[in-house]
Amino acid sequence: METGNKKLYYAKDLTPAIPVHPGDILGEELDARGIRRKDFAQAIGIQASHLSAIIHGTRSITPVVAAKIESGLPGISADFWVQLQEQYNVDMRKKSAETRSLVAGYKPLRTEPALALAEPEAEYNGRITVSVSIPASDRELLEMLARRLGWVIQ
Repeated sequence: METGNKKLYYAKDLTPAIPVHPGDILGEELDARGIRRKDFAQAIGIQASHLSAIIHGTRSITPVVAAKIESGLPGISADFWVQLQEQYNVDMRKKSAETRSLVAGYKPLRTEPALALAEPEAEYNGRITVSVSIPASDRELLEMLARRLGWVIQ
């Protein structure tokens, strides 16, 4: 929507650059309150490893776990945690779809070797250093490819 020369964006149309897992927020909240994670897990009746997995973003906050968190953190409702998890899931789906559409426009590396994209500058201990100029809008794609291929971006 445009008003004058300003464009308005609605929150539902925006995708964060880095979706925030609700476990990150839970970890920060526990730290801010000075609550040890092991003690908190025991107090709400879940395994410390389960809480750790939530905080590190490898497990989701289910409605059952959200209710347990609410019992251990008065003032923050279970609905809050469930909504954070749902928003995180939506953001991750959007980000995944954006990456797939971005990658879809490029040829697979199997048919176009990466080194064909740039001229080698130097070789050191069996490694080749190359410089590649890309549009700024493609930096996320380059970073994703670098992670998959074990490249180092400097």
